Order: sequence, then C-alpha cells, then structure tokens
Amino acid sequence: MAIAASRSLESRIALPVAAVLLAILAYGVVSSPALIERWGASPGGVGALAAWLALATVVVPVLRAPPSRRIVLVLLVLAVALRFSFALLVVHRAPQGDAQSYLTLAASLRHGQGLTIFEPFLGITTRALFPPLYPVLLAGWSIAFGFSTPSLLAFGTLTDLATAAMIAALGSRVGRAGAGRGAAWLYLIWPSALFSAPLAQKESLCALLVVIIATAWVWSDLPGWKRVSVIGVAAGLLALTQPGEAPLAGLFGLVLAGRLGLVRLLRTGVPAAAIACLVLLPWWVRNWLTFGAFVPLTTSSGVGLWIGNNPGATGNWMAPPASLRGLPELEYSRQAGLIAREWITAHPVAFVRLTLAKLARSCGVADFGLVRLAAMRPAVSAWIAALLLPLSQGAHLVMLGGAAVAARLRADRALETVLLLVAACGLQIAVFGVWFEFAERHREFATPFLLLLLCLGLDRAQRGRSSPVAPRSSRASIDHRPLPTMNT
Repeated sequence: MAIAASRSLESRIALPVAAVLLAILAYGVVSSPALIERWGASPGGVGALAAWLALATVVVPVLRAPPSRRIVLVLLVLAVALRFSFALLVVHRAPQGDAQSYLTLAASLRHGQGLTIFEPFLGITTRALFPPLYPVLLAGWSIAFGFSTPSLLAFGTLTDLATAAMIAALGSRVGRAGAGRGAAWLYLIWPSALFSAPLAQKESLCALLVVIIATAWVWSDLPGWKRVSVIGVAAGLLALTQPGEAPLAGLFGLVLAGRLGLVRLLRTGVPAAAIACLVLLPWWVRNWLTFGAFVPLTTSSGVGLWIGNNPGATGNWMAPPASLRGLPELEYSRQAGLIAREWITAHPVAFVRLTLAKLARSCGVADFGLVRLAAMRPAVSAWIAALLLPLSQGAHLVMLGGAAVAARLRADRALETVLLLVAACGLQIAVFGVWFEFAERHREFATPFLLLLLCLGLDRAQRGRSSPVAPRSSRASIDHRPLPTMNT
C-alpha cells in the first residue's frame, strides 16, 4: 500500500511540473518580440537555428542504439568545432563581470596573494566574496596551459564532457540509457554551454556536481557507503562552487523519500551532510583565521539579497549601494542585507511582484550569452547578436515545450524519477534561489534534467512508432519498472 501511495504521489507531480513549464514557456514566447526589439532581427538567425536543430536531430539515432566508436568520434569533433566557432567570438575581447573576476582570482592565487580581489564597487579588497573551488581549479589549470582563449575553451569543454558523461549515466540508472545518451549529446551542443565554454564561467562545474549528486541518489545498486561518500563530497564541493545551490543535494533525497524510505534517507543524508562539512572545514578555518568570525560560505549573501530586492532590482547584477562603499567586507554584507530586508518589509506587494518577475524572466528568457558578448571590450557587432538570438531563445523554448509534453505522458518509473529530480530543481529555485540575485545563469543547473525529460519524451514517442500496439490491460497488471536490457 505504501509503494502504491508513493507511486500515486509521484504521478501527481507530473501535472504541476507540466503546468509550470508551460507557464514559463508562455512567458518566453510573449517576451520574444521584446528580445528581437532589443537585439535586432536577422534572417540569418532563422537559418542558424535551423542548422542547429538539424544538428540536434542526431539525438534520434542516438536514442535508438549506442553509437559506434567512430560515430562517437565524429560527434565529438562536431561538438568541439561548434564550440571553437563560438570561441572565435571572444578572441581579443576582454570579458566583464564574473568571467573576468574568476581570471583575476586565479591569477591572484598563482601569484601567492590568496583568494583576494579588489572590488571597485565596494571600494575594498575582498577575501571571501567569491567561493573558492572554481578559481582554485582554474589557477591549477592555468599553471600548465595559461589563460588564453584556447586554454579556457579546453577547460570548459572537458568539464562539459564530464557532465555529458554523467547525464548519460543518469539516464542509464533510471532505466533509459538511450534518453541519457540523447540528453548528453544535446547538452554538449546546448547554446548556453556554447556561450560559456570559452569563458571563465563556473556554471559547467556546477552542473557536473549537481548531476553527480542526482545520479548517486537514484543509483539503486550503488553500495551505501559509496553513495554517502559521493553525495557528501560532491555536496561539499558544490557549496564551495555555488553556495546557493548546495541545498539541492538534500532536496534530491527529500523528493525521493517515498522510494528510499525514511530510514534509508536518514542513513544516507545524515552521514553525507557530515562528510560535506568535512569538505568545507578547511574553508571555515581559513575564513576564521582571516576574519576572526565564522563565515560558512561567502560574504556575498547580504549583497546578493540587496541586488535581488531593491526599488531598481531586476534579478540581474547591479552596483551595490554607494553609501556603503569602503566598509569592511563582513559589515558591508550585513548592512546591504539589512537595507534589503527593510525594503521587503516596507514594500511586501512590490517584493512579491518583483520575485515573480525575476522567476519568470530568469527561467523563460535565454539571452544572457548575448549580454555577456555585448559587455565585452570591444563589444561584438550588433548583427552577431541578432544572428544568435533565435538560436539561444529558440532552443530554450523547444526544451521547455518538449519537457512539458514529456511530463504529461503516461508515467513509468523512469519518467517519474526524472520528474522528481526536475521538481527538486524547481524547489531549489523557489525556496533558496529566487529571493536573491537571480539571473539566467542561476537556473543552468536544471538544464541537464530538463534535457533528460525531453529525451524521455522523444524515446517514448519513438518506441510507440516502432512497437506494435499492445492489448490494453488493467492498471493492476502493468509493471512500470524498466526492463534489465534497458540498462545496457
């Protein structure tokens, strides 16, 4: 009875997930004319989107059967060539924002100055404004390969390849290896990943860690101590990469609680949390020695809250209050957070309206890659932005629509599992993300799961066309568990 109740609950998740995806899709469609007005219209952009969609159709044969080694090599060459073409857009251009900040932090580490960076808007040299893992990895990579565009492209591509491999593994573990392969291919050529690959952006690393955690939770044959170790270490590393996404490690376990059972959930979650704390311990000690105070993650929480909640907030980064310039790092964050909380208290209706607007725009629009290109020095030509807009926004809308349709298909165990993972991503955004600075890049961790959901729908459609119609049977006689052969 408990299993039946759990499966019924999982099945009911499909409707709200599909409804949310369709609402976001509708916002994206309605917002597209404004994006065209901002970036311009280009007939060539339609051709670029059509060419990319043709490349994306490789997902169909990949769903059917594992490609041969020769085909895999060809696909890798195509993916790398596509990334190289995007890298040409940033050659001899200076990035702005985080893409430049992480280069500065990595260079500071290489020169023995620690994780320090002068923040001109704060007017001080900060020591824990950014999480440490990505700049540490970038610094180590740069010792051997430098900071050139080809070096950064190789670093980003290797990270994305690892993420794609984990997406394929996740598809296999939920019982649909073909869908996993298809989602992995789409991820390698996904526009947001292409835009980020030649830049010092940590979103690819975040996606890798998140998919590792999800795979460990759903891998039923993984020994308990291995599951605990993988989840704990990956969760700690995620907290050191993008602190705001760290709760997702626990949310995955919570949404799967109906399958795991309370005892197994606690046996996994509690020791994994302890291991995550051990991973974080060196950072805690370093911050205590630096500030004389306990700084569990970064000093940016108060600033992030203000960026997300003030009269001019949009969810995107904006210059912090000039009145606080020059304050010590911890005090600056505390004061900025206080100003944000006071504004929220005084303007509750505006706060709710702003939060909903941030959520809709960050999840329904896909032009952040263009924003980064436009912010570079020198900026890219306007015609390039107009050329790439249909690709960026069009692919995003296709993903949302395809995932929404897949969510409403007749549920089997694989589809229900991925729906639960998507629901956990939604909870992460709604409970821990959208209240702060929240732009497109902060939703990128959910892309692998939406692509997997989309490919599950394609896989189901393909199976339906290739299989004879089976006689209808009673609900009680249907076994939704994946067949063993689907794991090969």
